[in-house]
Amino acid sequence: MVDDTRVTPIYTENGGARQVIASGGSLDVESGGTIEIESGGTFNTKGRQTVASGASLDVESGGEIDIESGGSLKIAGTAITATAAELNEYSINIYMADVSTADSAWGVAQHAGTITKIESVIDGAITTADAVITPQIATVNITDGGITIANAGSAAGDVDSSTPSAANVVTAGQAIEIATDGASTNTVAANFTITISRT
Repeated sequence: MVDDTRVTPIYTENGGARQVIASGGSLDVESGGTIEIESGGTFNTKGRQTVASGASLDVESGGEIDIESGGSLKIAGTAITATAAELNEYSINIYMADVSTADSAWGVAQHAGTITKIESVIDGAITTADAVITPQIATVNITDGGITIANAGSAAGDVDSSTPSAANVVTAGQAIEIATDGASTNTVAANFTITISRT
């Protein structure tokens, strides 16, 4: 609440524990000046902070900007609605020409991270037997990463997925292998989408 008994717009409240800049007042940090918040201190704002043209907000090594629950980050007035986990994710696509022929297809991780999901979609019906898909990193099977594409009732557009739980960490530039046992019949292509969370 504004104290109307004060003559100047900048004053210290009784007791000296709170400095107030009332309407019409300002706090100007001139060239070479700084406002320093010591370790353990906080800067809380309920108003709007403006970084003028040519100015910058620098977060040094070890620093962070923490947007708490209920807060938002906007670009040109549009709020970013993705979670931090979603922003850290990226995906790569691997094409396999025929899941019914024992073979492998390959993709490359663009960034270091953890594979969190593997999805497949086929472009036709397979028959005779299921196609068992085994993802690998450096010849090691990804734990819980396998996918079984069922032949019964299969059709173009069928989607299957797995959620890896271990042996699913990649380095930047590392190859990811998708192998099929080729047990099914019919020449059917498949696309695999691998979701990776950056680390």
